[in-house]
Amino acid sequence: MTQADYIRIGKEHFIEVILPRIKAISSQVTDNILVFIEGSVAYGYCDQNSDVDMDFFIDTDTSDELRSQITDIFSGETYWKESVRVSYGFGGDYWKIKHIINNDMNRFWKEFNPYAVNNLAQAISVWDPKNLLPKIQERVGFYPEDMKKRVIRGLWVTINDSGVYNFKEALNRNKKSEGRIYLYRAVEAMLRLIYILNNLYYPPTKWLSKGLQQLDNDFGALKMLEEIEENNNLIDIYDLFMEVYRNMQQYMSDKNTIEKESVENYPCIFGKPFFIFNAF
Repeated sequence: MTQADYIRIGKEHFIEVILPRIKAISSQVTDNILVFIEGSVAYGYCDQNSDVDMDFFIDTDTSDELRSQITDIFSGETYWKESVRVSYGFGGDYWKIKHIINNDMNRFWKEFNPYAVNNLAQAISVWDPKNLLPKIQERVGFYPEDMKKRVIRGLWVTINDSGVYNFKEALNRNKKSEGRIYLYRAVEAMLRLIYILNNLYYPPTKWLSKGLQQLDNDFGALKMLEEIEENNNLIDIYDLFMEVYRNMQQYMSDKNTIEKESVENYPCIFGKPFFIFNAF
């Protein structure tokens, strides 16, 4: 089944099953609701195990009772179409869409979730009578420069602290389990940063390696991941990790991605604004 098949299933399910129920309750909501596909189908990463993940945003004032009724339509039962699960979200404040619509972007970037912003940027419209999604996607196309630098600094701290330093320290002490913990923390941050350096939001962790194949520059990460899959020698893996690390370090230095001292000596970051998150 292709991405187009999943998109069709999601749209048809909403139009055939959900929309009539909303119309029966409130024409006001019908005229002021955005429904969109997110997750792996929107990314183009869907496979035979994928659901169609969808969510909604009501852009009008409603009573708590009416909002609860609408939410229950979306999430009150498990939906299936053509043997595919159609999963509707909760339409909650998690997305911070109201801030975007109001163009209160300073507040949005103070409260955003990296998983949510990636989904919004790649969302596929299902129902949008007010044409909200293009406005949303224009405003969250990518991080503003200051936030981008904060994210890069935070990821670089994790790569250095967990990978360059603590992974090696664990190996020196023959602490293999701890070494693997540090390795995977560092690799997750490394893959996330690779997306950012390619001027893209990173996807949830389960899709990090799949998306690398579409990037202009993976800094050698795909080769490193192959080694991690096939080679249990942590010293060999550390050496390959450091090869990717040096490629990224040189690139950030050449491009003035963040301050030169932060690239070369990561403790300098602790005196600057940085952003660390571990969601998804």
